[in-house]
Amino acid sequence: MNAKQTEAATGISRRNLRFYEDQGLIHPHRNPGNDYRDYSEQDIRDLKLIRTLRMLDVPLEEIGACLEGKTTLAQVSTAQQFRLEQRQKELEAAIRFCRELQSAPRPDEEFLDGLLNRMDAPENRAGLFGEWTRDYKKVAKAEAKKVFTFTPDDPVTNPAELTLALCRYGEQQGVNLVVTKESMAPEFEIDGIPYTAQLVWRRMGPGILLIVRCTALHPEQLESDVPKARSRWMKLVHYGWPVALFVLLWAPRVIDADPANRPEVAVAGATLAVTIVSMYWVFRHFKS
Repeated sequence: MNAKQTEAATGISRRNLRFYEDQGLIHPHRNPGNDYRDYSEQDIRDLKLIRTLRMLDVPLEEIGACLEGKTTLAQVSTAQQFRLEQRQKELEAAIRFCRELQSAPRPDEEFLDGLLNRMDAPENRAGLFGEWTRDYKKVAKAEAKKVFTFTPDDPVTNPAELTLALCRYGEQQGVNLVVTKESMAPEFEIDGIPYTAQLVWRRMGPGILLIVRCTALHPEQLESDVPKARSRWMKLVHYGWPVALFVLLWAPRVIDADPANRPEVAVAGATLAVTIVSMYWVFRHFKS
């Protein structure tokens, strides 16, 4: 089948067909006559399974593992059922609080204090923020795939050595890395996603450290499925903590000339430090 016929047969748009191919979930053959994609019966079955699992909000990584035979459909669906049941509990807690607010259109302070105390209970706090942490995990993983760096084990002085360093990195990470253009600024693919690489030298004490910086050529392909507005806020948190750390370190020096401001600076610095540590913990905890 060609792309138009496949779109009609599966209900998946041609844009999403290309996306699933870029993610390595399907591998359509090319028609030797015109180089158009030719979707087989197996591709159609896989696409219908992909659509089914995506409608159940199963992550793409788990779908890929299922299609590759690394896990079974029963295991994938069982894991997703557990997540959905947890989400159901979280939503039920949020719905209860919404109903309480509906019953008191002009709540007094005592009512709000009682509501906040119940919302702050560990079982309810986990529910209300569970969705946020899941989405942050998706955004963090997507951003980590757009740009990443690594330090080669051996010296890199020519294109062949850089190609070898990239291949070794792919083996260490357990990903399918294929170099498509060998040079000192090579191009390569990881699971069908095109990247380019460049060498960066950074001074580390008395010596110089060589780092390979890899950048996705089409970062939009790696965007998470988190709604755009929420994704923007999470990216701000994800990239904002180094700026906050800089402010924390340098703000006291900037206003050190006025001793009267020191208590306020100390309080603000402590608050900022707690925020930075918390966000770093969230990122580390939900990165995998």
